[in-house]
Amino acid sequence: MSALSSLDWHAVRDHYDLRQKASTELLRLHAQRKLPQFIDLLLGISDSTGNYSASEHGLGPKIIAENLNAEDRLYAISTDFLRVKSAHEIPPMIRGARLRYFQIGVGSEASCMLNPRVCWVANVRTIWTHLVIKHADNFQKAAEELQLYRDSDVTSEMAYEMWQAIHGELAGTITRVAEEGAQLAKRAAVSPGSVKYIWADAIANQLYQDYYE
Repeated sequence: MSALSSLDWHAVRDHYDLRQKASTELLRLHAQRKLPQFIDLLLGISDSTGNYSASEHGLGPKIIAENLNAEDRLYAISTDFLRVKSAHEIPPMIRGARLRYFQIGVGSEASCMLNPRVCWVANVRTIWTHLVIKHADNFQKAAEELQLYRDSDVTSEMAYEMWQAIHGELAGTITRVAEEGAQLAKRAAVSPGSVKYIWADAIANQLYQDYYE
């Protein structure tokens, strides 16, 4: 029995619905080019469900304040996120944008919220879930390894390389979590989310809340 078996699938589904709603709103704001509202949601400023990675660490205001023409550059990379065919394209795109504080945690979450059928989130929640599976549900080992990511300087080259590597490793884990979670949700008489990477993110969020926070 995996750690996922003990999750409250009604809570997972509720979280999924909130994230899916934020994703739909982001796409609407992007299409209408409503930049201030779009950027505030993309960075979790107006609503944390738009980007937990940015919101929880107060990075949204820093990204706007410390990057020249931040809104236009964020809109441009968001447009690129919508066009990608593989999530493996995301880390190099984030690096190429050279936006201070807009690193893989925040950037991959933005890419998922904009293009969730292609892109997954690499933040502390999904990394935690990956590490729990990697360490066969040994929460202590997972927590110890997660600390390496939590303590890293988001602006450093070493941190970027570490986060890029774990982003790639998540590909298989995220699919496994989504599939196993769908089966467990159905057993609990809960309808699984239809958008794989937002669904997997909602599961990771619940696991993180239950076993790490």
